[in-house]
Amino acid sequence: MKKGIIFFILILGVLTFYETPYAYADKAVIQVDYLNVRTGPGTNYDRIGKVHTGETYKIIEEKDNWLKIQRSGKDGWVAKWLTKVKADQHITDRHYSKYDYLRIRSAPNLDGKIKGYLMKGDAVEPEKSDGKWVYIQKGNTNGWVHGDYLTKEAKQKQEPEKDEKADENPSSTVKGKVKVGTAVLNVRSENSTRGRILTRIRKGETYEYIAKKDRWYQIKYSSGKTGWVAGWLVNETDNEQTNTPASKNTYVSLNYNGTNLRSGPSTNYKIVGRGHKGDQFQVLSKEGQWYKISYESKTAYVAGWIVEETNQESTATTPATSNSLKGKTIMIDAGHGGRDPGAVGRGGSYEKTLTLDTAYLLKSQLESQGAKVLMTRTSDHYISLTIRTFHSNRSNADAFISLHYNAAPLNVVARGINSYYYSSKDKALADSLQSSIVSYTGLRDRGTKKGDFHVIRENNKPSVLLELGFLSDAREEQTIKTRSYQIKASQGIVEGLTHYFN
Repeated sequence: MKKGIIFFILILGVLTFYETPYAYADKAVIQVDYLNVRTGPGTNYDRIGKVHTGETYKIIEEKDNWLKIQRSGKDGWVAKWLTKVKADQHITDRHYSKYDYLRIRSAPNLDGKIKGYLMKGDAVEPEKSDGKWVYIQKGNTNGWVHGDYLTKEAKQKQEPEKDEKADENPSSTVKGKVKVGTAVLNVRSENSTRGRILTRIRKGETYEYIAKKDRWYQIKYSSGKTGWVAGWLVNETDNEQTNTPASKNTYVSLNYNGTNLRSGPSTNYKIVGRGHKGDQFQVLSKEGQWYKISYESKTAYVAGWIVEETNQESTATTPATSNSLKGKTIMIDAGHGGRDPGAVGRGGSYEKTLTLDTAYLLKSQLESQGAKVLMTRTSDHYISLTIRTFHSNRSNADAFISLHYNAAPLNVVARGINSYYYSSKDKALADSLQSSIVSYTGLRDRGTKKGDFHVIRENNKPSVLLELGFLSDAREEQTIKTRSYQIKASQGIVEGLTHYFN
């Protein structure tokens, strides 16, 4: 009798063991960028990684308002109040590749081995997801592709056909286009965060807008449907088709470091050079999904799915001026780095990351004007203030520009741009830069001031420290972390330098 009871208890324990661990089938959608993943359900546990806005993870367990999520590599805990929980559902919708040669990888990350490719328009049915990566099968090949490069629409968006009734309703007239500047953007039923979420759109996508009210845009999406998006999370663009290269005013800007430049329009051609994030090249023609570009007085090809097409006047280079920076040497100091993150924005942006991104964009634009560029740091590593000024003082730099993004206490409302100088002889440089940057970016002009900062105080070169906006202001953070804003700021710096030297 006792043996029977013991056997029953063992069976019950085994069943309980197998049913418990993954009974929770909901998903956690991350609502903020740079959300810490910890070893346990609390802020006192060690951090083991970060997740980002819009990423989706399977929930394994919930405890004390914390969620344990399943990740590739190592599972961990995130704060539930910084996520949105949605019921799990199998991914059965058909998706289509947006680009040719979309890589299918063996793991849901860039380290995964390339197993095959999807071509533009290829249809797949994702089976599961891991963050932004989805698992698909194409023919005899299965693996992971990045969800940002898939779409539910079988064909590329076309301009809507003209509706005779549209002219009768002024509110439906297209007034311009906006480009999404944040990872994931909610489209709402009204021009307020209280509006119902109709759909979500992603960074880099462009939509027509028909109305603008209280810093919100009413856009057209998905077969003529309309909804409202926050104006501080988008950027207005021109009305030209973004996929139609202009004859001589069209450029491409590289999105990644170490981008291969090839001798022909496919990955079968040999590599003739490499470019880095922010580098810009003039487009000579477009062949399929590849751009033929001008490269070192010759030509080369770059894949269209890893670049951003830009217009010369708005984003590619500094506006034409009567003078250039040929013969000038500029040292760019990307503030902070490594163990020193600098300011941290309301949405989790790190100053050290933004300053380095801006530095590379500025470097590219300065070089396009003939300047030689030196950088105090080229990656995310820590450099002391003393070393920065040491490099500047022993160089032949004609100017030293230290890039920063600002922050204020939580109870203080602060926005805009400052330019700081230490020596009175550098005030003219600060004034020229301040005026030009404000003109290009449209941010509030906080003026030039004397600043007692080591990198300009101990510097024997003409030197300034620029604060290019406030990360502590939620709206301004969304603006200044966009690539389009950083390009405008870089243009302003280049023009300010040109005016100063000439």
